[in-house]
Amino acid sequence: MSDPLPDITPAPEPFVTEYPFTKAPGADAILRSADGADFYVHRVILSLVSPVFETMFQLPQPDAAPAVPVIDVQETSAVLDRALRFFYPGAYPRAATLEEVQEIIKVLVSKYDVQSVVPVAKQHLEKFCSARPLAVYAIAFQHRWQDVATLAAKESLKLSLRTLNTPAPPELNGMTAIAYHDLLHYHYLCGTAAQRTAYSLLWLDPPRAMVTSPNCVCHSRNHAYTFLNNARYTVPEWFNTYLTSMAGVLTITPGAILRENYNFYVALGQAKCVHCTIYPEFITFVSNEWPAKLAEEMDKIELKF
Repeated sequence: MSDPLPDITPAPEPFVTEYPFTKAPGADAILRSADGADFYVHRVILSLVSPVFETMFQLPQPDAAPAVPVIDVQETSAVLDRALRFFYPGAYPRAATLEEVQEIIKVLVSKYDVQSVVPVAKQHLEKFCSARPLAVYAIAFQHRWQDVATLAAKESLKLSLRTLNTPAPPELNGMTAIAYHDLLHYHYLCGTAAQRTAYSLLWLDPPRAMVTSPNCVCHSRNHAYTFLNNARYTVPEWFNTYLTSMAGVLTITPGAILRENYNFYVALGQAKCVHCTIYPEFITFVSNEWPAKLAEEMDKIELKF
């Protein structure tokens, strides 16, 4: 039997610190990462932002201690670099993923009690609200950041949280049962409110062509709706079908009106009247008037926190 081939995987390149954590005049402490990288820092800066570091620097040092004390920390060099850059003068935050932002929050806020970074951390979290609302909501709920949690909860209205025929999203691993229950309750209330805007058009000034087009003879008008100011009109069959189908969609996915194209194109396909001018008004209704009403109704619902 031949000898096994040697492992030729190249060793990772050592982390190289960059300004302002390189050795510079005035630096009076070294933070040494778990993988051996040295970060030269100023004790006064760390003491001002973190009571944990302030206490650490006040501990008595042995007589043989070096002039610039070395403090070993548990964070890797990459994590420590990103965390320090969130508050250190002359540095700029670097966080490309939500996981990196979450790690920074864990290190700075939860471990070192750097409360001054909370506004910046919130801004970085909000960047991921649209793409990963459940994950952002879980992080915000954990830290009791209601403003960010509310933004994430609103973005979650574009998701179908009550559908059980899909795998559980990985974001649920970081969410407590109470947090998820409160989100589902908010989602349900918003869905109910969204459904009401489809079943009742009392909020809508009736589109003129939709209800009064004199030459529209190609569609039956057996469904009457009461519009703003109690004006009652019959509407084309396809419009009633669209409202009914969208009521079901919005019940499960309250924020999906601009993303739900199937029922929109089905309705346009059924509205084949060549005599009336319904189309521009219908598009305005779907793209402007109804989303504005939905946003108004969603704003009335408060996320339990």
